[in-house]
Amino acid sequence: MRPKTGIYCGLLILWSAAVAQGQYGTRLGLQLGDQTSLAPQGPGVALNALDPAVRRWYVPQELYSEYHWRQWEYTNYARNPYERYVETTLEGDYFYDLYGNFLTRGWLIFNNSQSKPQQFGNVLFKSSRFQSWFSEVVVAQDNKGQYFYTLTASSRLRSVLSPMVFAKARMDGVQFDLATDRYEATFLFSRLSNPGGGSTGDREVLRTNNTILAGGRLGAQLGDFAEVALHTANAHQSHTLLDKQAGNPFAGSLTIGQNKTISLVKLVLRDDSPEDGVGGAAFFPDASDVQITYRDGSEESGKAIGFEPIIEGGFLQQGFVAANGPEEMRLVYDFDSPDFVDRARFAKDEIAKVEFLLTLGNDYQVWMTSDRQINLDGQEVLLLVAQAEGNVQDITNLQTIRFEYGLPT
Repeated sequence: MRPKTGIYCGLLILWSAAVAQGQYGTRLGLQLGDQTSLAPQGPGVALNALDPAVRRWYVPQELYSEYHWRQWEYTNYARNPYERYVETTLEGDYFYDLYGNFLTRGWLIFNNSQSKPQQFGNVLFKSSRFQSWFSEVVVAQDNKGQYFYTLTASSRLRSVLSPMVFAKARMDGVQFDLATDRYEATFLFSRLSNPGGGSTGDREVLRTNNTILAGGRLGAQLGDFAEVALHTANAHQSHTLLDKQAGNPFAGSLTIGQNKTISLVKLVLRDDSPEDGVGGAAFFPDASDVQITYRDGSEESGKAIGFEPIIEGGFLQQGFVAANGPEEMRLVYDFDSPDFVDRARFAKDEIAKVEFLLTLGNDYQVWMTSDRQINLDGQEVLLLVAQAEGNVQDITNLQTIRFEYGLPT
């Protein structure tokens, strides 16, 4: 009886395989001995699947019908899905020139313009497509004959004019490059105050007070192995209420908040080598003065009218006041004090220039600020005016230094 049982089991397995093959066709492959073949068999080939397409096939072609594949599609191995460009005639805004002639239809990606004189005259615009489509880098280039130019707008621009003049790893602005067979030129521009970053959210960022960075490089080829170039970089403040024809555009101008009458000027004297703790700034008040010039051209001496600074800090020595080590001395000139208001020839609004004459010795530093020279938090911003050469500690370098007060532009 045992041999019959083995025969029945063998017939059952063969019958099950035949039934499975009848239900699934060649989807599970064709059994050839102890191997399974997935190759197309005779009329079972799907003719539509033979349409040329870039696709990797790992399974029988019957899956073409089950998964509803489209042969014009493709396998995407990119990091981000491909977005087909839309023709400018199908979407976008209309753009015209100054005379109303139609130019093109598309999207405004980047714009930085300035109109003067008017409030909020500086306009910066970065579309959301500047970040999503162009990854914050837009490059336009063209050439004709020996002339080649490239215009780049980016919020992460690696720009170098010269390692000693200007080198910035992430400049947010515009760079224009022009090259010929013999000459090369580069121009940089950036609005440092609120440059916009990757996008301004499809809205215009308007400003009246601005800090502008401008730079350039002009080079000429002298031979096969020699080149000479001129580099320049300039950062200045400006506001759009000034007449566009007035003054030097690269000299800068005071902001609206700074362009007001100054009431207080502070001079800070420090030790140029505070680590030794001796021989710091030596100030001689009797030999120092302030010279005031008014708008009508007349001048007035502070000592002549009894207008002296208030000395804060320092150590009183024989004939002078010293600031050694970490100690600092402040000379406060208050133009609202009775000493100036009651004795000056004109009011502080008529002052055109203030010049300080300080008699100093030893190892000194001179810093300067005012009530208009402050940061966004209202704190004073000190700027270095002068410092002594070397580390003199015996007052052999006694001298009178002259300098004017002015806000940096």
